This record gives sequence, structure tokens and C-alpha cells, in this order.
Amino acid sequence: MAGMSLLRAALGVATRLNPLKNAVPRGNLLGRSGSKIPIVPIRHESHGKRLFVVKAAQYYDTRFLNLLKYYILLTGIPTAVLLTYINVFIGEAELAEIPEGYIPDHWEYYRHPVTRWIVRYVFEPPEKEYEKLMHVLNIEAEKADLRLTQLEARRLMRQRGDGPWYQYETLDKNLIDQSPKAYPDA
Repeated sequence: MAGMSLLRAALGVATRLNPLKNAVPRGNLLGRSGSKIPIVPIRHESHGKRLFVVKAAQYYDTRFLNLLKYYILLTGIPTAVLLTYINVFIGEAELAEIPEGYIPDHWEYYRHPVTRWIVRYVFEPPEKEYEKLMHVLNIEAEKADLRLTQLEARRLMRQRGDGPWYQYETLDKNLIDQSPKAYPDA
């Protein structure tokens, strides 16, 4: 600190005694005075002013997108090759007369081979679906009949007075313990 102030004082004396005062502007070299600084154009290289922008890391986003592309291509390319092969070499089914006595299976009604394969191996046959639906409808009909029977039974019990409450015997009053221990406050 003391050395800097001595240097500043020496610089001030040197500039006062110096006939070329404009060679070294006053206050620019070790001085504190606010002399005018010459304006110099600054170039920003055509990218604009460089700023430190705080933003989230994109590592996981990039990794996710790269893995997504990888797995899409891993499944998409073989699928595209398989579908191209099926469409070029196998093709759609042609409509023909059904021979006498032949009963076609449910998947034979579709034209495209991929649709036929899906209907044959993935979906249930329509007969099985029909039977499952009929089973559900039968269960619901049985539930409705049971509800009607229960309502009719309750109506008749109320009308005749022979409900389940008449089936239990009432205890005799003599069996009730009336001793002092039954009355703790007495």
C-alpha cells in the first residue's frame, strides 16, 4: 500500500515536470483519477456478446433421445424389412369360391397376411368371444332373478309377520342377574 502511494506520488511529480504531458495520460498509469479513457470499438466475432448463461445439463436429455432412437431403429428396421418381404413376396389373399363341404376358419376372411396372423394368434376366435359374452349375460340374469326373489321374500315376510326375527327365542326375565354387583353406583 505504501509502495503504491509512493509510486503514484512519483508519477504525479514526473508528469508535472514532463514537457510531453499528453504522452502518458494523467491518472491512467497507477493513478486513481477518473480521466477519460479513449473509446475503442470492440468486436464480438459475429456471435454477439458472450454471456455466461446458466442452464440445465443436457446429458440425460441427449442420452434419452439417443437411446430412444437406438431402440426405435432396433425394432423398426427388422419390422420394415419383414413387412416389405410380406407385401412383395406373399401379397394379399385373393377371393375364390369356397369348395363344397369346406368350412373356412375365422382368420381366413381377412385379406392381408399380417392381419390374418394377428387374428389367428393374438385375438380370441369370435365363437369364444360370443360364449364369454353369453356367460356374462347369464350371470347377470341369474343375479336379477335372485334380487327379485329376495324382494318377494322380504315382502311376504313383512306381510305375514314370519321373518327371521320370530325364529329366536326370547330369554326368560328370571335369568337376568339383579344382584347388587350389577348396579355399581348403588
